[in-house]
Amino acid sequence: MKILFVNKRILFPTNTGGLIRTLNVVRYLARWHDLTYLCNQQKGEEPGAERMRELGLTLETIPWTEISRSEWRFYRDLARNLASPDPFNVAKDFDPALRSRAERLLQDGSFDLVVCDFVQMAKNVIGLPATAGVLFEHNVEAEIFERHAKTDSGWLRRKFMGYQAAKMRAFEGRAGKQFQRVIAVSERDREQYRQRYGWTHVSTIDTAVDIEYYVPQNVARTPDSLVFVGSLDWLPNQDGLDWFVKQVWGLVRERVPTAMFRIVGRNPSPAMLALGGHPGVEVVGSVPDTRPWLAESEIVVVPLRIGGGTRLKIFEAMAMGKPVVSTTLGAEGLDVQPERDIVLADDAERLSERIVELLKSPVRREEIGKAARSLVEEKFSAEAVARQFERICEETVTSYRAERASGTGGRP
Repeated sequence: MKILFVNKRILFPTNTGGLIRTLNVVRYLARWHDLTYLCNQQKGEEPGAERMRELGLTLETIPWTEISRSEWRFYRDLARNLASPDPFNVAKDFDPALRSRAERLLQDGSFDLVVCDFVQMAKNVIGLPATAGVLFEHNVEAEIFERHAKTDSGWLRRKFMGYQAAKMRAFEGRAGKQFQRVIAVSERDREQYRQRYGWTHVSTIDTAVDIEYYVPQNVARTPDSLVFVGSLDWLPNQDGLDWFVKQVWGLVRERVPTAMFRIVGRNPSPAMLALGGHPGVEVVGSVPDTRPWLAESEIVVVPLRIGGGTRLKIFEAMAMGKPVVSTTLGAEGLDVQPERDIVLADDAERLSERIVELLKSPVRREEIGKAARSLVEEKFSAEAVARQFERICEETVTSYRAERASGTGGRP
């Protein structure tokens, strides 16, 4: 197949769950097919662009400058979006120059398939010259806003999130119908799409992990240590960490006074940095490689209360043989077995109890870690999941061609 893959960003540095998931697919599609990757590129991302080309794909980039949340222009655009029918993150990711480049690439009819990565990018793709189209959905995006609207501590933010949720429901529902196939990352998400939007053209892939990169390491562990790894500029992570440190961590320290909690991830906000003022909490921030931090810790925690899709951070920790303690929502959509390869708890008291139990039981930590590694080795290697993605794409192209030949169209 000749594939045009449209995303907002260069995939390197691969420091978010979405980038990791996409890279796990793209690196194999580029080996097996003729793949052109079209995205925006910011100044300073040249090393990442070179690493993209090393994957064996054709890279097409359009210059772009992201407006930081610390700039007044960000809030100006936020205010302007109140009058727009599109959600803010859809409007923010739309680039007429990128869409124009995609249109030119497709004009000669040589591409078999367009993959739109994330529904936020759909305005850049919908209505382009006819070819089979796949929407790669990493989350039920409207659901994330809905959960924020219910749980955010600020009244104004809850109102804003509720407004964005309504706009995203409308946009996401319309956008998905413009593609021959939607790819979801869990059966739970597929059912959500059916219930919310009536979509019947959704296929699923598993969550993948690079089991050759994330492997158990024989290193000394920091006694009584926990770690969280994830993007610290993502609101669900911020919400979960704020709750964990303020509501759960004190209960852990009462029973294990030597316990230490490290928070690792890119772009920590001032609120995240402030969590480092709590006893036993260290905000590490951005690191070039998360594996040493995972390897040196006794337990990995994923205390999420809102969000969507599936958490790659869980499978990465499991691949390294680490026991993971998560909320039920944190592990939502993942094919895991509680008490065998993961520990789940939701309220503060129970979550702290389970953490303390594991800190005091090296044997139990080892049992869960080994079961976790076996699970991802057996079911969730990156190449196996990329084959799932490839099969869906091939079926989409075949179906599209048959529909076009019969004159029945090409859209669901």
